[in-house]
Amino acid sequence: MRVQFVAAVIVGLTLIPVLVFSCTCAAPTALVKTASELAAWNRADAIFEGKVESVELGWKLKEAQIGDVIPTIATDLDKDGPGRMVSLEVLHSYRGDQRKLTRLSTGLGGGDCGFDFEVGKRYRVYAFKDEAGELSTNICSRTALLEKSRRNSAYLHGKRVAPIANNGVSTTTSKLCGRVFPTDATGSVDSQILLVRIGRKSPVPDSEAEPGSDGSFCVTDVNPGKYHLLFVNRDEQSLTSFVYFPGVRNPSEATAIEIIPGHNPSDLVFNIPAQATFSVSGTVSNSDNPQLPAAVRVMLMSASQPLPAYTANAATSGSFVFNQVLPGEYRAIVTVDPSVESKWSTRKARVEVVGDITHLSLELIEN
Repeated sequence: MRVQFVAAVIVGLTLIPVLVFSCTCAAPTALVKTASELAAWNRADAIFEGKVESVELGWKLKEAQIGDVIPTIATDLDKDGPGRMVSLEVLHSYRGDQRKLTRLSTGLGGGDCGFDFEVGKRYRVYAFKDEAGELSTNICSRTALLEKSRRNSAYLHGKRVAPIANNGVSTTTSKLCGRVFPTDATGSVDSQILLVRIGRKSPVPDSEAEPGSDGSFCVTDVNPGKYHLLFVNRDEQSLTSFVYFPGVRNPSEATAIEIIPGHNPSDLVFNIPAQATFSVSGTVSNSDNPQLPAAVRVMLMSASQPLPAYTANAATSGSFVFNQVLPGEYRAIVTVDPSVESKWSTRKARVEVVGDITHLSLELIEN
């Protein structure tokens, strides 16, 4: 098993591909035939059955408070990068000393080996401890829905049965089709339809599709569950449209779409309202040295949800500009390329975009 991160931060799944995931799961050898052999092979420190109480997005960058001084880069992406925190009620423990309510971490999904837990469902979990003793799991660990892992019970009772592949995903999938109105909403540089399962707590979509020139779209291979459908549009790497089905900006006003096996919705009407954008410009300053290091960028992240998010390069003088930003409340931070030898920090700032902003002042601090 190997997880490889090839960037320092996630900026937004539809904006700039600065975070790349690669996940490869090694298969058990033919010698693995019992529970103890399997646990030894995948180094499971804890094996238990549990019911999911909550799933939350965790990321130190977003969790920091306004005014907090934070590092400009994540020096340990496995530790400081975005992920999901899962709380489970332990129903039965096979290995390890789990509390009645246990917390563990997993990735975002979409290639980083993250496992998709759903609130209220029961799982058999194979988890690992890090140096701090915190538990985590992933799709390589044989963690699965309880009803889909009954054969794993043979392992846990020492019976000799052939290993099976770890894949708790239903093979019964559906197709979701509809049309975007007005059709000219899809006419700029790049537009996408994103499908995000409700409660997943990850900025990585479950599926996506590109609308045709007539506005038609189809999202395929959709697993059963409740979803939000989103329309996003960007122009020159700036997000210029961000709309929830059936045509609202606020996720609390969005209509959930329930996918059931054998049902293929084909007549969805997705209305895309016009959305104003504003420019945001300002200066990054360093009180100790007017000359900034190379490769300084400014990030704007939505205060309430994973998207919208934006990045802009800062000039050596410190000036920066975002030409098109959707209205809303954002968190602004400064990042420095990890190749820069000096260590830097920044102060997290609040930005309310309701019109053009011309004098946003951000701070870069040399450690």
